[in-house]
Amino acid sequence: MVVPLRKTILKVIFGLGLTVIAGSIISQFIILPTTIASPRKQQNNNQSNNDTITFAIQPKYDSAGEYKEGLASVQIDGKWGFINKSGQVVIKPLFDWVGNFSKEHLAAVQIGDKSGFINKQGNFVIKPQFDEVRSFSEGLAAVSVQGVAGKSANGKYGYINPQGNFIIKPQFVAAGEFSEGLAPAGIIDKEYGYINKNGFVVIKPQFSDAYSFHEGLASVRIGYINKKGQMVIKLGSFASDFSEGLAAVQIGDKAGYINKQGKFVIKPQFDSASDFSEGLAAVQINNKMAYINKSGRAVIKPQFDAASEFSEKLAAVQIGGKWGYIRNPLK
Repeated sequence: MVVPLRKTILKVIFGLGLTVIAGSIISQFIILPTTIASPRKQQNNNQSNNDTITFAIQPKYDSAGEYKEGLASVQIDGKWGFINKSGQVVIKPLFDWVGNFSKEHLAAVQIGDKSGFINKQGNFVIKPQFDEVRSFSEGLAAVSVQGVAGKSANGKYGYINPQGNFIIKPQFVAAGEFSEGLAPAGIIDKEYGYINKNGFVVIKPQFSDAYSFHEGLASVRIGYINKKGQMVIKLGSFASDFSEGLAAVQIGDKAGYINKQGKFVIKPQFDSASDFSEGLAAVQINNKMAYINKSGRAVIKPQFDAASEFSEKLAAVQIGGKWGYIRNPLK
């Protein structure tokens, strides 16, 4: 996730009447720069060997997602397919939209106005039949039937297993991915709570935004709650998921990082900030994307037009209008 763009491009967009959930199918995509004033000058001893970046896969794609289960989604001439870590196309770009591959070895894909799930050979395991889908997580995937939930009067989300059978019947106006045994879900518009894998509400609907649990905490619009629904960190600003012990939080027009005690460990200085992954986080500096470490210092200098989080030691970055992949210098 990214702050503040998390609330527009990569977000649980519950509060805006949409149904895209943080940590779900679009969380693989880009962190776009806007405008920024320079943060504090970085110390030279933290920028050694970062002036020249060697691409693992040269920029040549229209768009690109994160690597999951050894494959990454890429867009070529308006269609989505998948490449391996050598940059070879292993699933031809045939789809209008795709999600990441999950631990269930399935990826959500869309053809026309219907969505289903393919395996790593590119074959449909669950045929396109749903109006909208989320990626599989913890053995379940949210799918919308009878129209797109939140946009159609009859559309509702339920949850299916990897065989395509409903485990939780369609009943929700919005539904996110399961994480740590719980998923954000809405029974009525603009009031969201959390359900367990039996479909029972365990945290009553009360939030205007609700995000997946990470490291025991979930971001809601006004702060972070624990699994009892108790507010443990109260904020008055946008906040991302906890990852590797830190969470990106926006104060005014700048973003920094807090720990689980709610204290800033990297002061707000960036115009956008993503989750930490593999020891690094993408941030915006001087209208370019860089990667910082947990001390807040640039390990990879600002040079990209857009950037994703590291996953499986690689990160998708955009430069000159095209996307490629760089390696994690810490790995």
